[in-house]
This record gives sequence, structure tokens and C-alpha cells, in this order.
Amino acid sequence: MRSRGLRILLAVFLCLLFAGCAAKKVAFSPDSLDGQLKSGKLIQKTDNFVVLFDKSSSMDDPYGKSTELGLAREVTKRMVETIPDIKLTAGLRDFYNDKTTLLYGMTAFDKKAFVDGMSTLQWGSGPTPMEKAIDGAAIDLQGKTGNSAVIIVSDFENIPGVDDLQPEKVIPAVARLKAQYGDRVCIYTIQVGKYPRASGMVDPIMKEAKCGASVNADDLASQAAMDAFVANIFLTTPPPPPPPAAAAPAEVVQVQEAKAEAAAAVVAAELENIHFDFDKSAIRTPDREILKRHADWLMKNKDYTVLVEGNCDERGSTEYNLALGERRAMETKKYLVGLGIDEKLIKTISYGAERPLDPGHNEAAWAKNRRAQFVPSQNK
Repeated sequence: MRSRGLRILLAVFLCLLFAGCAAKKVAFSPDSLDGQLKSGKLIQKTDNFVVLFDKSSSMDDPYGKSTELGLAREVTKRMVETIPDIKLTAGLRDFYNDKTTLLYGMTAFDKKAFVDGMSTLQWGSGPTPMEKAIDGAAIDLQGKTGNSAVIIVSDFENIPGVDDLQPEKVIPAVARLKAQYGDRVCIYTIQVGKYPRASGMVDPIMKEAKCGASVNADDLASQAAMDAFVANIFLTTPPPPPPPAAAAPAEVVQVQEAKAEAAAAVVAAELENIHFDFDKSAIRTPDREILKRHADWLMKNKDYTVLVEGNCDERGSTEYNLALGERRAMETKKYLVGLGIDEKLIKTISYGAERPLDPGHNEAAWAKNRRAQFVPSQNK
């Protein structure tokens, strides 16, 4: 839509000015999620993925000390290298100049081979046929079993009145993909740059996809944020283990189960949730009384430990809510420890906005969901 030659000259000038076009480097550990897999804290949930990479002319726009395309390439590389050692089938597609090409896959995922497949992602050119890439991903996933992720890396530049990247072209392609695969495929978007109308493209995509997440590339600069994003795509927490089989007669088993249910009901009543103000992790005054009761209960039931789950409402990015949920869980633990509870008896986890108690989209629902929840377990 704009002169490609002018973009290239401007990008080259900026590269020379700042002594290199590489995006800002951050220290990260590519295998940082493997430990959580090996310990059983996380398990695999996704079996296949396809990255759709925007190589249109707008991606040549300068951004920071590089270009949007340079940042997109660096973030994609870091994402790929952060994926833990799990069995995956993977693909990489570019889309530009009214065409889409499968650069890698669909084949068994290999980090080095995938990154090598990105070697042609150097300069942008022409319009943005995102809908063709999405239709291409639908073909790539044919015959693949399990759950799949489609990851779109783009600036999502859509200009009203210009016959290029528009929701009326892209959303039907997303609908076709979902009609073919249903809940077995989720869509994740990485927006590169700060294009002001990007939400006009991203939001309809996510609404039609019904599962997945959207994030800006700038928000993936830290290792913790990249870990959280990659974990959200490929991993999940394991379900609770089934109760051990009882060898007692049926009547005894029924009595034991009834007692266990009654005890669980008492514990649930004892350890009620506490709640937080919007975007805050400070313990509110009325909740301090609740935590005092929790501390008394733990003092009397020393054979129990408790897991504090930090939760948020639906507003905010996935990465921000995961961090906010962790702060809420940690502040709750800190308060209980201050009341005399051994910190070894309190564990924490953050679910961000993944586990709402109320699915509504209003303040009444959000107030219920901004909470710390307590899951006690009896020591063996």
C-alpha cells in the first residue's frame, strides 16, 4: 500500500543509525518450562501448531531500533525456543502479496529446523492475505489428531476503505476453520507494533475463535511473560488424581465416602474465599477477619496443608492476569504466615482469569472472580 522501496531505505537508514536491526535481546532460558513438566505441575494439552507469519509491506515499518518484521521474527524465534520438550507436529506459513507459502512442516517439531525455516522472513512485500493463510492452516491440520493451535504474528494493520486486510475477509476464514475443527483448534495472536486500529481486527478474530489468547509482542520481552504465553498455548495443569481403590466391603466404603464428603463440606465452609479490589492485591479489611478464621482452622488441623489459588476477572491480558493472580496468592500467604502459620503449609498458584466463578461480563461478576480461593489437602 506504500512504496516498498521507501520502506526499505528507511529501515536500512535506521539500522545503520542504531548499529544493527536486531530486536532488543533479553536473557532467557529455553528449557525453563521443562522442569514443571518433569515435576508434574504441568502437562501437555496441544498436539499440533501452525504459525502464520505476516510478511506484507506494512511489516517493514520501523519500530524501535528495528522493524516490525524484525521484532516479529525475534519474538517468534524466542517463542519456538521456549516450547518445552514435548511431542508436537508443527508448521510455519508466511502470507504476503496475495499468497501464502508453507515454509516448514507439517512435520515433527524440531526447534532448529523450524528456526531455519524462518530464514526467508527478511523483507515485507505487498498486501496482507491473512484469510488465505488461515485457510491454508485448515489444510495443514487435516488428518492431525488431538488439539491444535494457530498462532498469527502480524501488525494487524487494517485501514477502513482499503481493499487489503479487513475483518470481512478474515473472520469468515476463521469461521471456516472453527466449523471444520471446532473446539479442537484455538487461535492465538501476537500483535507487533502499536497500530491503533489493531483491536478492530484482533477482537473479532478472538470472538469467532472462542478460545485462545491475544498479546502484544512488547509484552513478551521477559522470560516470565514468554513462559506464561507458551504454557497457555501448549500446557495445562493436571487433573486431580482419582481416589485410591478401597478394599473394604461396600457398606464400609459407603460410610467412608459419606464421612469424607461431610469433612470436605466442613472444610469448604471453613475456608471461604476472600476478594480483592480491581487491579489490586492488598488484603482488604473485611477479608482480614476471614483470614484470621482460616489461621485458627489451620492451627487446629495441623495435618492439613492449603493451596492458595489467585484469580482475576476477565479484564487485562493473559500474562498480566497471571502475574496479578500470583501477587494476590502471595499476599494472602504472607498474611497467613504473619498470623503464625508455617509457610511450608501454604502453597500458591495463579490461574489468572481462566477459572471464573461467575461467567458474566459486568462488575457484579468481576467482583466475585477477583478472589483468592483455598484448597486444603490432608497430609499423608
